[in-house]
Amino acid sequence: MQDTIVALATPPGEGGLAVIRISGPRSLEIARAFFHRADRRSLDAVKSHRACFGEIRDADGTCIDEAVFTFFQGPKSYTAEDVVELAVHGGVFVSAKVLELAQAKGARLAGPGEFTRRAFVNGRLDLSQAEAVSDIISAASDQALKTAVSQLKGALSEKLNELFQDALQLLSQLEAAIDFPEDDLKLAHSDEILKSAEALIERLHRLAATYDQGKIIHEGARVILAGKPNAGKSSLLNALLQEDRAIVTPYSGTTRDLLEERARINNIHVNLIDSAGLRENPEEIEKIGIERARAALADADLILLVFDGSQALDDNDRLLMQTVAGKQSLLLINKNDLTQELDAEALQTELKKAPLFLSAATGEGLDALRQAIYDHCAPQLKESIIITRKRHQEGLELAAQALERAAESVRNQLSEEFTAVDVHIALDHLGAIVGKNFSDDLLDLIFGQFCIGK
Repeated sequence: MQDTIVALATPPGEGGLAVIRISGPRSLEIARAFFHRADRRSLDAVKSHRACFGEIRDADGTCIDEAVFTFFQGPKSYTAEDVVELAVHGGVFVSAKVLELAQAKGARLAGPGEFTRRAFVNGRLDLSQAEAVSDIISAASDQALKTAVSQLKGALSEKLNELFQDALQLLSQLEAAIDFPEDDLKLAHSDEILKSAEALIERLHRLAATYDQGKIIHEGARVILAGKPNAGKSSLLNALLQEDRAIVTPYSGTTRDLLEERARINNIHVNLIDSAGLRENPEEIEKIGIERARAALADADLILLVFDGSQALDDNDRLLMQTVAGKQSLLLINKNDLTQELDAEALQTELKKAPLFLSAATGEGLDALRQAIYDHCAPQLKESIIITRKRHQEGLELAAQALERAAESVRNQLSEEFTAVDVHIALDHLGAIVGKNFSDDLLDLIFGQFCIGK
C-alpha cells in the first residue's frame, strides 16, 4: 500500500475534541504542509510517540485552529505505517477543513475500516484480532467488552493457531506414513493418525459450540414478547425500556409488525421484540404481522408469554401455548392491578411453569421479571475462550467435517495421499479464521462493517 489515507477518527459532530488520523508513507510530509509547531521547530525533529502543540494553517497562512500533533513512526503504530494524529477542537467545520487540507496535499479519504485493514495486511493484527477491534467499539455489556479485549490481546488467536499447528502435525504424520510404507509401520501410523484426528475433531467441535453463548454476548439475547392481542405486550415493552417506544391503545391489534429495541437488563445486553398479537381468524393485514411474529418466535433465545390476568383463558391464549410449546419461555400474568379472572393455578399446571405476576401499568413485578430475564439469558461460560462470530463457528465446523472425512479414510484404509487432501482442506478453513489465507472479498465484507476512521 503506497498511498496515504486520512479520516476523522472520532464521531462527526460537535464535541470537545476531534481527532484526524493520517496513515501512510507521506503522512509526515502531508501534515508538515499545514501544521506548524508553536516553538517554530521543524516537524522533522519530532520524536515518535511524542506530542507537540501548534496551529493548523490553510494555504494562505490563516490559522484555522490550534491543535496537538502526535507522530507514530511505523512499524510501532496502529497500522504499522507512519501515522499522524491531529487533535483539534471538536466541530464539523474545523475537522472538515483539516480533511480538505490533507486531501489537497495528496492524502486519500479512507474507506470503512481501512486503518485496521492496513494493520492486518501489515501483520500487526491477525483477522480475528481485527474483528475484535470492531467488537470493542460495539460492545454493549461488560462481558462483551471483556471478551472482545481478550480476543484483541490474542487469546482466541493463540487457541486457533494451536489447533492449526495440531492439524499440521497430523499432516506430517500422514507424510511419514507415505515415506515409510512398510505394512507393520503403516498399521502403527494409522492408529496414531486416527487418534490424533479424533482428538482434534473433538476440540474443534467444543470450541465451535461456544458460539451459542458467544452470539448472545456479541449480539445480545433475542427476547420476544408474545401473547394474544391486548394482553399488554407493548405496555410491558415500554415499561422494561422505561420509555414509550411502542404505541399503546385500548384497541386490540394495534401492533401489526415487529418492534425491536436494545436494552440493558441487569448488565446484559438484550434485544426486546414486541410482536403482533396471536389470534385465530385475523384480519388480512394482521396475518403478515402474525407470520413475522411466528418467525421471530422460532429464532428467539427467550419468549415472554404474556397473559391478561383480567380475562379468563380463551382460544387465542391456547393458540399461543401451542405455538411456543417446547421453547424456552417465562410465564407472565399481566394486569395484576385489575380484578383477576384468569385461573393462574390451572395455567401453571398446564404449562409446568411458575408464573410471574406483574403490572406494566404500575410497575409491580418488573424487578422480578428483569432478574428472571437475566437468569435465563446471562451466558453460562464453561470455556475460558469462546467465539462470538458466525464466521468463526462455520470455519471450525467445516474444518471438523474435513477431518471427519480424513478419519473415515483412515478407517477404510484408503491411501495417505487421499486422506491428506481433507487435512489440507481443514487447514485452509482454520487458516481463513485468523487470515493465514484470505480473499479481497472476505476483507471487504469484514472491514466494510467498520466505521470510517478505524
